[in-house]
Parts: sequence; C-alpha cells; structure tokens
Amino acid sequence: MVGLPILAVFVILGGIWLQFALAVIVVVGLGEFYRVFSKPIKSVYYLGFVFALLHIILLGDHGRFGAVIMVIPVFLTIFAMIFMVYRHKSIDITDCAITIFGYIYVVLTLSTIYLMRQWGVYEVWLIFIAAWGCDTGAYAAGMTMGKRKLAPVLSPNKTIEGAVGGMALATLLGAAYGLILYHLGVMEQNFALGYAMITFVCSIFAQLGDLSASAIKRQKDVKDFGNIIPGHGGVLDRFDSIIFAAPVAFAILLIFEPFFRGVAQ
Repeated sequence: MVGLPILAVFVILGGIWLQFALAVIVVVGLGEFYRVFSKPIKSVYYLGFVFALLHIILLGDHGRFGAVIMVIPVFLTIFAMIFMVYRHKSIDITDCAITIFGYIYVVLTLSTIYLMRQWGVYEVWLIFIAAWGCDTGAYAAGMTMGKRKLAPVLSPNKTIEGAVGGMALATLLGAAYGLILYHLGVMEQNFALGYAMITFVCSIFAQLGDLSASAIKRQKDVKDFGNIIPGHGGVLDRFDSIIFAAPVAFAILLIFEPFFRGVAQ
C-alpha cells in the first residue's frame, strides 16, 4: 500500500527519475547481497557499488547501451582481479566472483526495468503484474488447495497447487490488462493474447527467482536479505521475483517485436 504508489510515480515519470529510483534500489539490494556473504562488507565488494552506479548513470545513453553492457562487467572483472593482486592476503578469487555475480544478479537484471520503460510506459507494468500477481495467486491457491510441496527444503510453505494458481492469476491479469488498455483506446491493437503470454512465462521465472533467492538464504543460513521493508524483509526479498521476471519480459518483447508494433508510447 505504501510502496506501490511510490513505485508508480517513478515508473510513470521515467527518465532520470526512474534512474534515481533504480540507483537507490540496486545500491541497497547490492548491499544486502554482499552482507549475506560477509559482515562487514569486504573492501573488494565496494567496486560493485561503484560500477552499479556507473551502470545506472549510463542507462540514459541509449545509443551506446549495448557497448556499456559489454564493457562495464569486463572492467569490473579486471579491477576486481587487480584488487586481489594487491590485497591477496585478505581477498581471494571467491570474493572477486561474489563481487561480479552481485553486479549481474542485482544491477544488470533490475536495469531492464528501465529498458522496459523506454519501450513503453504500459509495457513496464507487465513485469509487476506477472511477479506480484503470481505471488498473490500462489498465496491464495496454496492456502486453499495446497497439498503437494513444491520445494520443501528451500521453501516449505510453497506448493505445486500454489505455483499453478500463481501462473493462472498472472496470465489472467496480463490478458485483462491488455483488454482494458485496448478498450480504453490506449493501444492501437488488442494485445491481450501477447500480454497473457508474457505474464505467463514471466510468472514461471518469477517463482524460480523467488526459489533461487531462498536457496541463497538457505545456504547462508539467513531468514531475510534485510529488514528495510516491514513485513517483507529487505529490497531483495521483495524484488527477488522481479529480478528474473524483468529481463525475461524485456527479452520476449525484443524477440516478438513485430507482433507488438503499433503500441502507443
């Protein structure tokens, strides 16, 4: 109730405002990720913060973003390895790998929200409809019909029935969203089927993202990544499904671009 209106404002405004919001989210999320592996955060991890902010700043340069995607991870790897050379007594290759993986897992994935917003203000909401719609459907179906455990070790409360219910609700919400936009005259074409396809596929990956985050927490013996959001844990606890859903949604739009042409921006 508190977070969604704030998120809506930044998504609708787009541009530098969305970049600012993403900068806050990825820096906090990256800090949560690194603290799972080391308290206090190891010195090499701070390279991840520097390159994360550089990445978000350069998001606005659309003409060169493809090059940025290639260059920043490469130079983060180079500098992390150089850091290890001079701090080899306290920093090892595992620390370098964690630094780089944190950047990919948190920053690279969540930055696709900005790319989706550049595609269109209406399309970007498909990410959240898929992820949070799936959460809601999975909770409701799991509470009412759940019997068979989905991943009893990683997440004991999740059920197969809940997973199916989550996918079903996300798909229905995607189709309804497309129909509503079309009948309101926002869209030039009826993309209900396409939106249903996107939210269906993203709902699968959203659940995998949730389970992947649970695997990390289970292996590192922590309940939540953080406690910044009352009742939800940290930023990564709230965005774990978004981390997988956002790049998948963007990839689908790119692959099926001819189908989605004619969308009002």
